[in-house]
Amino acid sequence: MILRTLSALLFLAGSLAALGPELEFKDPSGQTIAKYVVEAPENPAPQLGLIFCSQEHDTPTGNDIFPVRQSLLRLGLANQFVLLSIAPQSRKFGPADHQPIEKLIAWAMKTYPTINPRRVYMFGKGEGSKISMEFTMTHPQLSTAAIGYSWGAWLMPSEVDKPIDFVNQAPELYLTLGRRDLDNHLTCVRDTYPRLKAKGYHLIHREFDELADRSYHPVSNDDALSWATRLRNKNLPLSAEETRLLRAFNGKPPAPVNGYYPSLALVGGAPAGAILQKLFTSPDPSVRAAAAETAKHGIYGAATTAALAKLTKDTSRPVSQAAIRALALLANWRYPEAQSALIQLATDPTADHTSRLAAADGLAHAARLQVQGIRQDPAIFAALASLAAEKDEPLRAVASATLAPAYVPPPPGAPRRRSPEGGWQKWVESLYATENVETKKYEICASTGREQALDNFCRGGEALRARNLATGFALTLKAAEANYVPAQAAVAMLYANGQGVQQNYAEAGQWWLKAGAAGDLVAARHAWNLYSNGEGAERNPTLANQMAPLIGEPIRQPRAAKKKN
Repeated sequence: MILRTLSALLFLAGSLAALGPELEFKDPSGQTIAKYVVEAPENPAPQLGLIFCSQEHDTPTGNDIFPVRQSLLRLGLANQFVLLSIAPQSRKFGPADHQPIEKLIAWAMKTYPTINPRRVYMFGKGEGSKISMEFTMTHPQLSTAAIGYSWGAWLMPSEVDKPIDFVNQAPELYLTLGRRDLDNHLTCVRDTYPRLKAKGYHLIHREFDELADRSYHPVSNDDALSWATRLRNKNLPLSAEETRLLRAFNGKPPAPVNGYYPSLALVGGAPAGAILQKLFTSPDPSVRAAAAETAKHGIYGAATTAALAKLTKDTSRPVSQAAIRALALLANWRYPEAQSALIQLATDPTADHTSRLAAADGLAHAARLQVQGIRQDPAIFAALASLAAEKDEPLRAVASATLAPAYVPPPPGAPRRRSPEGGWQKWVESLYATENVETKKYEICASTGREQALDNFCRGGEALRARNLATGFALTLKAAEANYVPAQAAVAMLYANGQGVQQNYAEAGQWWLKAGAAGDLVAARHAWNLYSNGEGAERNPTLANQMAPLIGEPIRQPRAAKKKN
């Protein structure tokens, strides 16, 4: 045992030291475009993906390749990806780096011709997180998904004439924060989360007590990369090879390999999902089981997940259990069709016990990285709380064990408690209130006899929900100009995210200041972050200090001028 452990440590140490040299990427005239580091597998798979790894400012180029490399080794995917890192054009990454990144991606495609353009992903820490997410949002035809650690994102595409189809066209995001990180990193990431959420991206946000200002974190690395590498770019056509692989399913499907269809998992996305949906309805239960098992190895879109959910009621036990296991993975990565299916099954007293228990276990899997962090999905916790009150012991045990980290047990000698203070129902209600801060502002719209400003605000909200963004913005702006405070906060967010208007953080900041001064503490927090960090708008300590007392932040004194010798 000791020898095996020592061997593993030596292997890990050797892997961590394997970072390649920094090279110069030059144009045809010999002019240096950027410096970069690249790692390619020695024995590559027939088809490769590309992961762009971007580092924090003032750290070596390629500094954040090793967390990705180690995760791929653990996941058994190391031979499937080229890892690439670029140095910023100045001290920190910014819009000036977008074109060099585009050119370096094109170079990688030419140098490693088996890279599939549908399998390009971004990973970054700090400023590298910012460039990863911003480049991905503004280049959806190049980047499929972004994983970010320890910093936020601001630049995103404006939706003036046409709204983004976030389900079928937009890239997806995974944002990670360590609670031992620097204070300004904590506030920055927590400010980014509601903005990206309000924009509409499929966003996974995790916080971890044990993580500090590093991107090496096996739990989140493996979860994030397992998720991202299952995704395929939604905007690019299939290659001729991918089309050939799907054509093999035109008639009788080929025999499964290790219980599933690897070629469908390799193609992935909605095109492979369309094939899976047909296989789900096969009269042969072995085909249905293999198709359900294939759903564990890829992400195929909302329609396929909804079709997979129907298999939870399949008369064949292997089929239904495979479907539930696949839904558990997708529920963990916040796909609503999967979460709804598991919640419905786990809480259905008329369903068979084995299926209910498997669905409850799936909800436990989906909740495990949220329960001590950001509880993005209150419906999952509401379902688990209801199961914790079940008479059935296995169901109660699954729910109670999953929810236990949500509260601190009483000290020795105090009365025993098995729920947070006030009980699970109150706790669940607090989760909904936290996650639905923006939508709760529209609850007043159910009232009758609305004044003009409120009426504009409510009609603006209706237009925004209908994705008629220009109309929604115009009506919300009218309400804000009439000094309706919730509208001032809402129009600030629309400016910040470029919804119905060109993105404009200067305007967003002014409206957040107005709403904050009028008592909206969420708006005050956004304004304070904007002017404290100087991301999106110029740093302005004076304006930040106006908001600081409202939200319990200290007044920051101006830096003393350096003494001249």
